[in-house]
Amino acid sequence: MRDMIDATVEDAGLDVPEVIVADRQAIVCQGLGSLVAQIAEVRLGPFATDLASLRKALGERPGRVILVLGVRLADADLGRVLEMLRRDHPRVMVVVVAEEAEFAFIRTAVKAGAHSVCMMGQVLSSLPRVLGHLVEGHSILPVEILKRLMGEQGDSLTRREHEILGLLVDGLTNFQISARLGLSENTVKYYLKAIYQKLDVNSRGGAIAKYVAGTY
Repeated sequence: MRDMIDATVEDAGLDVPEVIVADRQAIVCQGLGSLVAQIAEVRLGPFATDLASLRKALGERPGRVILVLGVRLADADLGRVLEMLRRDHPRVMVVVVAEEAEFAFIRTAVKAGAHSVCMMGQVLSSLPRVLGHLVEGHSILPVEILKRLMGEQGDSLTRREHEILGLLVDGLTNFQISARLGLSENTVKYYLKAIYQKLDVNSRGGAIAKYVAGTY
């Protein structure tokens, strides 16, 4: 009986995502790690400052892993790290954290398939929310970053369309969007139709994919 209880506890532990924090600066890892440690839905894993330590940390973890990743490691830039993750660890969910002056890396992260992004100046409020979505298996792009990326592309969307597209990226259904914004489902459908027309797509998946690819 004792062995069965221990096995159940161990299995439950594996189901709680472990968060690895990686950045070239140990002090950044420590700061982000202290924030992660306060989030009940995850458990804090090791820090990594270079590619070798990151590979080692990922290789030692059979359960669910979320990687909070700065834009550079000591021996690898963001593009190289994301390429390695796609090739060798496709199940790892990735959130990239960048300074305001490093917004170009946010574009790189989104186009390379990062599951979410955060600006360092907003990390106290945004990282817990982002990790909550990733724990549920949903990618999320914060609406303020979505607006900025789309604005760089010659944005034609209205403020309300931005809000709805942001919730779409968060994985909400039409019913959930209507409840969040205080709209009827028919009104949400009307806005989605307008978004699809402006992005030249015919589905919610197409809208998200076209935005992420930067081809709208």
